[in-house]
Amino acid sequence: MLRKIKLDGLEAELSTVNALLAKAAEAGDFVGKLQFSKRKQVLETDIEAISHTSEKLASVALLFGGVPVLGSRGISADFAGNALENFQDLVAKTFAKSEWGSLAERGPIPLRDSSHLMITEVARGSFGFVLNELSEQTEIADTALKLQVEEVATLLQRTASPNELDFEEAAESLDSRVLTALKNFFVTLDSNGATLRVVEDVADFTLDEAAIHRGRRRTEATQIQENDLTITGTLTGVLPDHRKFEAKAEDNRTVYGTVSKEGIKQFDGLVAKGQTPIGKRWNLKIRRRVIAPWNRPSREINTLLEFVGQVD
Repeated sequence: MLRKIKLDGLEAELSTVNALLAKAAEAGDFVGKLQFSKRKQVLETDIEAISHTSEKLASVALLFGGVPVLGSRGISADFAGNALENFQDLVAKTFAKSEWGSLAERGPIPLRDSSHLMITEVARGSFGFVLNELSEQTEIADTALKLQVEEVATLLQRTASPNELDFEEAAESLDSRVLTALKNFFVTLDSNGATLRVVEDVADFTLDEAAIHRGRRRTEATQIQENDLTITGTLTGVLPDHRKFEAKAEDNRTVYGTVSKEGIKQFDGLVAKGQTPIGKRWNLKIRRRVIAPWNRPSREINTLLEFVGQVD
């Protein structure tokens, strides 16, 4: 069971036991008081133990409500299948973009097999599913997939946020294929009149019908145009750990943005050979994304894909 859901359940039971313990004490019920005191001690020990554990693998619960759900008894199979497929697609594209720095406009999604989540439990209360990353190895640090599932949860929350600026900031990290996956997920929820609660290791939030419709409207109205181009300019800075670059183009414009994984490998290779790429003129292959959010000015986001060749 997801750590946070288990912890929430134990804390709720502890609250109930405390109330029963108080009533037993008030009524002078010695036996009841003894029984509830023992149960309280067990619950407090379990809560203390779980509070000091941490999950290293990806784990998330999607709890649905609204029209496609019949209390805690069942959920529309068509809806559940589509929603889980859309969510997995969003995780896969977000994971691949994080690992590669950018995605091709079409074609297979890289590393899709590394981003698979498995349904391990059916969650009740409303009706939903617990999805986990399964591994036969013991991880000593958070896996890359866990970090990206957390990123997806944040993306869903910001896309549906009442604050327009939250979505604008989130949109800067999107490319056209991630945007399409995000839109498909919101369309599936909105078209079926569903609500959603997302619970993972840190986040726990609910998207009601209004929030889901807002997320659908924003993702449908946002346009992302991508164009690969080669610019000539002087490389003025690269931060390999943060995958950031800055260059001064021939027209004196400052061009900056992120660097793809392959671009960082190429940069590190040049440095390893004793070369000093910084301060030199280069032909740089750039992927330029122009993001036009709904009812807002467009923004230009650059990703350095390749050092095509040094000039001079």
